Amino acid sequence: MNSVVRAALRRYGSGAWAASLLLASISIQIGTAAADSEPVSAAGDRQEQPLSTRDGVAVSYVSFALPLPASAPPHPAACDRVGYVRYRSVDGPATPADADHIIVQQQGMFGGTANSDSVAFNTVHSARTMGQHIEFWALARRSSCLDENTGFDYAARTGNYLDAADYYFNGAPIDGARFPGFKSSADLPVLDQMGLERIVRDQYEVMAAEVPTLAQRQHKYVCTGISLGGLITGFFADWDFDGHSGADQCAAFASQDSMINSDPVAIQNTPLLHDLTDAIVGPTDSVVQAGFRADVMPRVMGNLPVLGTKALMIMRLAGLAAHLDPDGESQLLAHLPHDPDIDATLDFLFAPTYADFVTKGAAGGGIRDFRFTNTALLGVLIDNNSTNFALFQQGVGALSGGPVQEKTFPTPGAVAQLPLLGNYLRLSAGPQQRVAPTDPSVLYTWRNYNDVTGVPFTTPGHEVADIRDTARQLATGQPGAYWETYFPLRVIIDLGAGYGGARSGEMAGLRYHGANRVKPNYVAWAADSVVQFGVGTLFPVPATAQVVTLPGYNHIDTIGAAAVQNDGNPDYSGETLARFVRSLG
Repeated sequence: MNSVVRAALRRYGSGAWAASLLLASISIQIGTAAADSEPVSAAGDRQEQPLSTRDGVAVSYVSFALPLPASAPPHPAACDRVGYVRYRSVDGPATPADADHIIVQQQGMFGGTANSDSVAFNTVHSARTMGQHIEFWALARRSSCLDENTGFDYAARTGNYLDAADYYFNGAPIDGARFPGFKSSADLPVLDQMGLERIVRDQYEVMAAEVPTLAQRQHKYVCTGISLGGLITGFFADWDFDGHSGADQCAAFASQDSMINSDPVAIQNTPLLHDLTDAIVGPTDSVVQAGFRADVMPRVMGNLPVLGTKALMIMRLAGLAAHLDPDGESQLLAHLPHDPDIDATLDFLFAPTYADFVTKGAAGGGIRDFRFTNTALLGVLIDNNSTNFALFQQGVGALSGGPVQEKTFPTPGAVAQLPLLGNYLRLSAGPQQRVAPTDPSVLYTWRNYNDVTGVPFTTPGHEVADIRDTARQLATGQPGAYWETYFPLRVIIDLGAGYGGARSGEMAGLRYHGANRVKPNYVAWAADSVVQFGVGTLFPVPATAQVVTLPGYNHIDTIGAAAVQNDGNPDYSGETLARFVRSLG
């Protein structure tokens, strides 16, 4: 095990860990005694669809019927089902309730189930080598029922990524039907039904359906989340389900570059403050929720560059192209129209300098002026030494095949080395040196994460993810995409209201606080991410938590790292999580 990880694990001694287990035991006993009878999950009609088997890990999609209320606006039939992608050992139990433990993962903002494919596989695989048969469930938020997948599923059959690009952006038909266009906020009133309460209730219903008894759930489940998914897991822990907190459903908690807490500034510990904030924030939240229903508040990011609907579709299409034709010269950008959303997104992610960004590469420095293989184009859009947006960054290798120049837009990577302030400046574009191509006549290629020795602007220790894995995940259509097409902004509002102290109205189910802190906790920080310097400093993790820092990892790398790292060790995120789960007994 890497010395950084080993030292972090040693920091939390056996005495503190024993105390945490004792508190967890007391909590479980109190919760069990309070139950007069076992609630029955409302989820039914379980269906399981095999997806793949690789290296001893079976992957399938499990779904349940759990209809939206009769009052919900018109919606696709898929929105009346909930599900998850299931990872398990091929030689392990076929029934989830018979697994040693089950990791239940909430995805980050915009993230679909394919987001967690690498960490899910790596954790189950590592646990298997340790003699444990665990499962990892990548939960699908209800809003993923609205994902635009037709083009991806069709391209997977034809083998031509341009079939998908032309379907979404150029009016090309698929099976006689044309894409009707990306939905606007006004087209998506059903998202008003898909706030935080729906997410945590869906998780509870699935957990209860698969493991019907509370005592079993308290032993089996490890509740986890990446990024925003960690925040959601904190609210799940403190939500009331049939007289029990969500924390009562879990043996332990784990967060990946995130925090699990519904009350980080301890508002609920002071009765007067508790009442005052609820009296102010609660009604304000009700007004905002009414704004969603009246279509005054935007329900989705929509036309926003970089994080909007088209921007995330471009990322998925770049992954599809790199998956289907990795070494071919990319034609994707030539098939994307010039419109404000697309051009602003590409300009921001690619611009080497402020001058290039302001002039939109008018002097020949725009991304469309250069030649790339499909893999190189994907790398330019997401790699930590290429893209200008930190939250998209992964360490997937290095640009090759031609000369490069250092990027200074929006900030040079070197500013992250400044004392104190540098840790926060990495939020804009990360801490690594970034480069851009300079010769439009050559075909730029890509060197994968495990082939960067000698590259002057990176080192093997900061390249941790296999771009082939990322491309395959981005190429996914049904049953779960990598990025949600229409992530509901209501979830962000709900989280903000809860953190602000609202405990009535939409937040009435949030009846506990700090319930997860009496359970064993595991926290994985990405060393090259800003999160640990913000969330980790302002909102400390539980004192008894096992904390690891993943060396060279970016934010998304905590769930997207390669199975084998450049130092020969297994993915630190999956391996240390598997060790934590094994320690639960």
